[in-house]
Amino acid sequence: MRGLSKKQLIEVFVGFALIALVLVLGYLDVFASTTVLVKCLIGMGLGYALTRGDFGFAGLSNRACRKGSTKLIRALMLMFVISSIIVGSFIVSGASPSLWVNPITWGLLCGGILFGIGMAFSSCCATGVLQDFPIGLSRAFITLIFFGIGVFLGFPLMKSDFAQNSLFTSGDTYKGVWFVDWFTWDGANGVIGAILLTVLLAAIVGSLAKWYEKKISKKFPNEEIQVEEKEYTTYQRFLVKKWSMTQTALVISLLFGLLYVVTSKGWGASTVYGNWFGSILVKFGVSAQSLVDFTGRSEASFTTPLFSHAGYMQNIGIIVGAFVGLLLAGNFGKMFKAGLKIKPMEILLFAVGGLLMGFGTRLSLGCNVGALYTPIANFSLAGWLYFFFLFGGGYLGNMIRKAFYKKVDSSKL
Repeated sequence: MRGLSKKQLIEVFVGFALIALVLVLGYLDVFASTTVLVKCLIGMGLGYALTRGDFGFAGLSNRACRKGSTKLIRALMLMFVISSIIVGSFIVSGASPSLWVNPITWGLLCGGILFGIGMAFSSCCATGVLQDFPIGLSRAFITLIFFGIGVFLGFPLMKSDFAQNSLFTSGDTYKGVWFVDWFTWDGANGVIGAILLTVLLAAIVGSLAKWYEKKISKKFPNEEIQVEEKEYTTYQRFLVKKWSMTQTALVISLLFGLLYVVTSKGWGASTVYGNWFGSILVKFGVSAQSLVDFTGRSEASFTTPLFSHAGYMQNIGIIVGAFVGLLLAGNFGKMFKAGLKIKPMEILLFAVGGLLMGFGTRLSLGCNVGALYTPIANFSLAGWLYFFFLFGGGYLGNMIRKAFYKKVDSSKL
């Protein structure tokens, strides 16, 4: 571990200790089942990958608007294609995975806009808020609280016609449009055609992103810095050096596939936040039945113990994985301290951002993973439509955010 200071070596030790702690808890059967443990470990892998590659779904519009960079969008397109091939291979092999072919509703479109605005305000998304705990604790904590409130308040709308009645469908299997239904003649029950259409759409979006970057690049300073080629030690190569966008997209795709192997389901994140908020209300004396009456959800949503709920542990795993990523790289101390700083007026911005994102997820039946990534990988047209409205909301949100910070800076708050 040459090249690391004493403080960094302590961080590395703590990072490995965190990994060991989770494994020991698993060995001691603290987790209710093997599935819960594995989902926690997959969450850790996702959190580590997102941190190691500086990869976040919110960046699809935030980086494009703030830096003129669309590298993340193009990496996401690659990830969508790889993930769709993985899911397609499961379908062809005779497996019956639970697919998220979301309905195409006005709620989907409105939810995408609200979520886009919210992620511009808070500079994160449903998974990004977990990933940001070690590097932006103040922002992440405020956002998460109000995200949970937004999800909870939106629960009653999930079963409304606005969120459920699809404007059009492709067949009788799902309530939305499933690409597979369009290519039943392709010799693979529609899967090959669906994959090729996904590749085509990803290529179109990637090309548009490249065109946008080239057109707008003159408005942004060239941030590319010539860095001297340095020799990395073995440890630095494996655990410190940043991953490229492509490497990160590949790792996340493989973990996404592993989720299907373990649970036969895709990646979701946002519903848990509403459950958490409801659980807190129960702890403060609110009856679980009153929450059931308001939200239309089961009592178990608000009373299931932490280590018995796979969704809870997967999200907590993302937080742990993000911490591990920074600790093993020896970058935790300086980044954590910087992330504690916050201007008083930013509290309002992050609170509104969390509220908009949380409420928006109930209209669109998911977030950047539940309404975007998983549906696209499952050949759902809804995911692609969500992408465009999400980007539009992000663009609008960044314009509002820019005006907000101008006002804050001029007021010296």
